[in-house]
Amino acid sequence: MKKSNCYSKLELESYRSGRSSVGLIMDSAMRYHYNDIFKIPRPTTKPKMTRVRDFLLIIILFFSYQLIASETETPDTLKTRRYVLEGIRVIAEKPQEAIGSIEVKEFNPQISMPEVNISETLEDVSGLDLSTGGKSGTEVSIRGFANDEIKFMLDGRPLGGGYFGNVDLNTIPVSEIKEIQIIKGPVSSLYGSDTMGGVINIITRSPVNDSWFKAGALFRRNNTNKTYLSSSHDFGIWDYWLYASHNHTDGFMLSKDFQATTYENGAVRNNTLRNQWDFQSKFNFTLFDFHSIGIQIGYTFMDDKEIPASIYENQLRKFLDWERFQLSAVGFFQLSDFITSDVNVYYDQYDDTYAEYNTVTGEMFSTWPSYLESWIFGVNNKYEWQISRNLKSIAGYRFEKQVYNRKDNGSYPDWTSNNQLMHNGFIQTEYLLGSFTISTGSGISWFRQKDRKKWIHHLEPSAGIYWKKGFKASLAYSSNTKYPNLHELFSNSSGNEDLTEQKAQKMELALEIPYNFNTIYGSFSPAFFYNQVNGLIEKQNDQYKNVGNVDSYGLELEGKLHFITEHQVSFSYIEYSNEENFSLLGIPQNSVSISEKYTLPWDIKMHYKAAWKDIRNFQEDNLQIILPPYWLHSVYWNKSWKNYKFMFGLENIFDKDYQERYGYPGEGFNFVVSVEAEF
Repeated sequence: MKKSNCYSKLELESYRSGRSSVGLIMDSAMRYHYNDIFKIPRPTTKPKMTRVRDFLLIIILFFSYQLIASETETPDTLKTRRYVLEGIRVIAEKPQEAIGSIEVKEFNPQISMPEVNISETLEDVSGLDLSTGGKSGTEVSIRGFANDEIKFMLDGRPLGGGYFGNVDLNTIPVSEIKEIQIIKGPVSSLYGSDTMGGVINIITRSPVNDSWFKAGALFRRNNTNKTYLSSSHDFGIWDYWLYASHNHTDGFMLSKDFQATTYENGAVRNNTLRNQWDFQSKFNFTLFDFHSIGIQIGYTFMDDKEIPASIYENQLRKFLDWERFQLSAVGFFQLSDFITSDVNVYYDQYDDTYAEYNTVTGEMFSTWPSYLESWIFGVNNKYEWQISRNLKSIAGYRFEKQVYNRKDNGSYPDWTSNNQLMHNGFIQTEYLLGSFTISTGSGISWFRQKDRKKWIHHLEPSAGIYWKKGFKASLAYSSNTKYPNLHELFSNSSGNEDLTEQKAQKMELALEIPYNFNTIYGSFSPAFFYNQVNGLIEKQNDQYKNVGNVDSYGLELEGKLHFITEHQVSFSYIEYSNEENFSLLGIPQNSVSISEKYTLPWDIKMHYKAAWKDIRNFQEDNLQIILPPYWLHSVYWNKSWKNYKFMFGLENIFDKDYQERYGYPGEGFNFVVSVEAEF
C-alpha cells in the first residue's frame, strides 16, 4: 500500500491563510473562488473573460480585413472550390515547404490506436528519443535537441510550454489524429522562431458526413483507463466536432525484476497517479463559396497530478488543479485568382498549483505551495502568391507574447509578473525547374523581454534543392533559433535577463530510393545530418548563461518492404564532436526500431513492434553514470466489425526492467484492451 502525505485543497488553504478550516468554510460562502469554494485563488491579474473578449475582437478585425481585401466579383472557377480547414496552412505538404525532410506518421481510421497520449505515438520514429521523469513529465528529443528546443503544434498552431518551456506530451490528448508531421532537420522560416530542435505538428481529422457519434474505452493494468465520447458531422457549408475524455491511472506497474531502493518499494511506481479530463471543440464555416473560417476551443483539467521523483531520492511533490485553456481561430481567404491568405489567432493559458511536502513530518515545506499562471497570445498571418506555373512565393508576419504570474511563500511573496515579446517576418520563394525544385527564404525576428532596453534581432535564412525523378533527393540548410524560456530569464534563484537566443546551423542530405520487383516493393531512405549549436544556455554557478557550443552529426536509415506483409526497420546514429556532450541529454548513440504488420484470418490486423536503445551516459553529482542497453517488444491485434473496432495488445511482453532516464524506471509488462463504436 502506498500512503499519500498530500493535503487536500481545504487544508492547503488553511495553511496558506493561517486560519482554521471551519473559518474558511464560513468565509467561502461569502466569496467567489472560480466556482469552487475550496480552490486556491488565482492571480489578481487581467480576468480571463476580459482576455477572451479582446481575443474575439482581434479575430473579428483580422477576418473582416481579409474579406474586404478579397474581390467582390469572383470567377466561376473559384466558386466551385471549397476549402476544408484542417488547420492553418503552415502545415507542410512537401519537403520544399518545410526545407528539411518530413516524416509523416499516418493513422488508419479503421484501426484502434493503443496510445493514451502523444508520447506513445512517437516511440518508433527514428531520430526521436523519449524519456520520463521530473516535473515536465514525458519529454522527447530530436537528434540530440531537448524537449524545450522543439516547437510543438496542433493543426499548425503552436502549443505553449508554460513557465519552463516544456510541453508535457502526457497532457496532449489523442483524439481523431489524422497524422503527425515530424521535421527533424532544417526548418523553414514559415514555422517562425523557436524551431532549433525541429517541429512536431499534430494534424486532426476533419468531420465527415456519414457519422454522428463515437464512443470508446481503453483499459490497462492498475486501474488505468480512458473513456471518450465525440460527436461530429459535415453539413456541406459548415461542420463541427465535439470531444470529451477522461484519463485516469493509479500508477504504472514496474517489472518484476525491478530492484527496490530505499525510497522506492517497487510493484506500482511511486507518485505516478494522475486524473485528467479533456474537452475539445472545433467549428468550420464556408463563406461566399470560397472563404473558410474556423474556431477551436479546448480545456484540459487535472485535479491531481503526482510527480514521480528519482528512485534514489526522497521527495513527495504534486500539481493540484492543473488546467489548460486554449482558444484559437483560423481563416482561409481567396484574395484573388492567384493570392490566398491564412490567418491564425491563438490564446493558450496554463494554471497550476505546485505543492511539495516533507516526507518525514508529512508537512508542507515553508516556501510552498507555489501558484503559477502563464499564457501565450499569438497572431500568424501568411500570404501565398502563385506568380506563375513554376514560381510561388509565401510571405507573412507572426507575433507572440508570453506572460507568467507567480506567487509563493519564498522568493515570490507578492504576485510577480514578467513577459517577453517576439515578432517574426518571413518570406520564402519556390521555383520549379524540370525535375528540380529550389526553395529559399528567410525570417527576421525581434525579441525583447520586460525591462530590457534593446531589442535583439537576427536573421533565420533557409535554402534547399530537391530532385524528384525515379527517386527523391534533397539537400537543405537552415539557421534556426531558440529563445530563452521565462524560467531561464526571470527565475529569482537562477534567472538571467541578459540571455540571448540559442542558434543552430543545420544541414541535411536525404534520399528516398524506391524499388519494385514483381510483388516485392518498398523503399530505402537514408538521411545524413550535421548540426552546429552556438550560445547554448546552461546553468553555471546557479545562474543560466549563454556559454555552450555543441557540434553533432549522424545518420538515419529507414527501410520499407512489402512482401506478403509490411516490414519496416529504422536505425539512427548520432555522434558529438565532444564526447562529454552525450551526458547533456542521456540519449543513446544508436537505436533501432522494427515494425511488422500482418493480416490474419477473419481480417484481423496484427502489429508487432520492437525497439532497441544503446547505452546512455548521464552526469549526476560529478559522477559518470552509464545505463545499460535494452530491447522492448509489444504486439497488438485489431478487428473491425460493422460499426465497432476492437483492439487487444501486450506491451513489454518480456517484462524488461529498464530505465529511459537515470532514476526513472519504465513500465513493466502490460496489457491493453479497447473498444470503439461509431454511429
